[in-house]
Amino acid sequence: MHKFVPLFIFTAFAQFYIAQKSFTGSLEYNLVSIDLLNNDTIEGKLFIYALDSLVRYNYLMSDGKKQESIHHLGRQKLISLIEIDGLFFAVQINDTSKAEETYQLHKNKKRQNIAGLKCREANLEYPEKNVLLYYTKSIPTQYFVGLEGAPGLPVKGQIPTDFGFMAFELQKVDRRQPPFSLFVPDKKYKVLPLEAFLEWSQTIQNSTSQD
Repeated sequence: MHKFVPLFIFTAFAQFYIAQKSFTGSLEYNLVSIDLLNNDTIEGKLFIYALDSLVRYNYLMSDGKKQESIHHLGRQKLISLIEIDGLFFAVQINDTSKAEETYQLHKNKKRQNIAGLKCREANLEYPEKNVLLYYTKSIPTQYFVGLEGAPGLPVKGQIPTDFGFMAFELQKVDRRQPPFSLFVPDKKYKVLPLEAFLEWSQTIQNSTSQD
């Protein structure tokens, strides 16, 4: 009888660990894109919908630009939802790239409540400048994009871009389960592997240049 106890403990620990590493619900961020080269500021929203390892990202900017994608975190696969001239494509991509950390993180002792979450403060030291980051350990960092290696979900801070930076701040956390339909491309989308989509794009470019 006793020989089964260690197995039971291991199984219980594994289930607890998996539970701590997953999140189901939705996150809403305010975004501000700062272009220092052109002295331009664009506000926007980021909506993150999570169902354990399935995640959908919706970027909506005030200039009309948007970006939508569906990710399977465990399989490192994603589907980019693209609209071109009234045509809708769901492009299948193997996400084998891993962003390299371009900063050094130094944890601070300061704490702050943001969007109802207990957050800790850290200093991100980039080659060009230092910025503050607020993060929470109550939600895994894997559901946020743009800051690899953060000790918890980034809640408030800045991410460097080619010509400036993107400021973000979490506004709402909803732990209700999102509808499964969010993680399946609508019927209007034509599903293509990346190679076929690039081939189609090149064909369109060639025909346009000949006109």
